[in-house]
Amino acid sequence: MSLNNKIFLLIIFFSSVIFFSCSDKKSNNQPAELSIDYNNPAVVMQQAKNILGNNVKFAYKGTFDNDSTIEIAAGTEENGPKLFGIKFYLLKEIQGKLSISYESPLLNGSYKECLIKKIKFPLLNYELVYYNSQSFYLGSGGGEIFSYIINYKDGKVYYAHFISNPNNPIALYVSKDIDMENIKNFFIANFKRDYPNLKLIDKDIILKY
Repeated sequence: MSLNNKIFLLIIFFSSVIFFSCSDKKSNNQPAELSIDYNNPAVVMQQAKNILGNNVKFAYKGTFDNDSTIEIAAGTEENGPKLFGIKFYLLKEIQGKLSISYESPLLNGSYKECLIKKIKFPLLNYELVYYNSQSFYLGSGGGEIFSYIINYKDGKVYYAHFISNPNNPIALYVSKDIDMENIKNFFIANFKRDYPNLKLIDKDIILKY
């Protein structure tokens, strides 16, 4: 091989080394994709709004489905002329992206002045969400309290309805589809703490305003 050919091959070799070295350095200097801080409540709320819209009223990270993925329980409220009520959602991270895993029916209630929190019962290894409308639908002439426990894992909504009517005794209806005795007792104990003389009823009462 001639001297000129050797020199030409050496130039190609060193040029390749320099090119790959620079390419590696460039790739190493690329900024890493920022991870989402799901331990920050504000971030959790924003992620829920990205999926469900700006009418999200609460968003909690938790273990609601006994799953190892990121899970967010969230709720929206409808205040339109035709639709009025609240919904509960479960958002789960699948392949790095949040999506809706569960959506409840539209339920009676409002997130204004309500109590809402995560709860956990001793025999369950996952969390539920407890909702109570508190005094929002109560007035001097009576009213009602809507209460729900959302079991996201089984896709169930447990329901209790407190009714205060001047013409009838204070009453509590607990839905018959509650399949856990401790959840039924939880509803009853909560209301009896504030209204010890309430009467349990077998049929729900729809109040007319």
